[in-house]
Amino acid sequence: MRKILFSLSLLLGVLSSFAQTDKEDWMIGGSFMLNTTRNTTFSFTPSGGYFFFNNFVGGGIFNLTYDKRGDNKNTVYGFGPFARYYFLKNNIKPFIATEYTFTYTKLELPGSSSTENGGDFFVGPGLAAFVNRNVAIETMVGYINSKLRHKPSDGGVMVRIGFQVYLSPRGIIDTYRSR
Repeated sequence: MRKILFSLSLLLGVLSSFAQTDKEDWMIGGSFMLNTTRNTTFSFTPSGGYFFFNNFVGGGIFNLTYDKRGDNKNTVYGFGPFARYYFLKNNIKPFIATEYTFTYTKLELPGSSSTENGGDFFVGPGLAAFVNRNVAIETMVGYINSKLRHKPSDGGVMVRIGFQVYLSPRGIIDTYRSR
């Protein structure tokens, strides 16, 4: 019985040590995509946020996407806010996320080019799987709606896989104090 209680206590202690979504913590990370099938697509999406409350983070996201199909080139720059709420205090944390990205799109066709401004709105659930105390691999699946000026909006399902690094100022201070 003692071994079971000790094992449960150890397990709870280990799981709670993964809790890096406390008020005043930070997170940085993002996702990267490269596709070279029939066309070449490169996408880089870094993000950074601050935990205003336990399990609630708000921050900014940047997006750079380059797509080349034959002689057609499409480059998209985007930036905007995001918010997330995490639900559990263990090493697997589901969350709900929303983000809005203001976009600038440049389309280059043979002999001509054009630019468009617009925006992307995303909402959906995600899952952060912590591989250690501060790093999580994340997956998000949700609805994205893209709207370019003077064109109808276009929506669908988006899947994003990336990583985040969770930083705790208190943890850093405690580490230096113990030396």
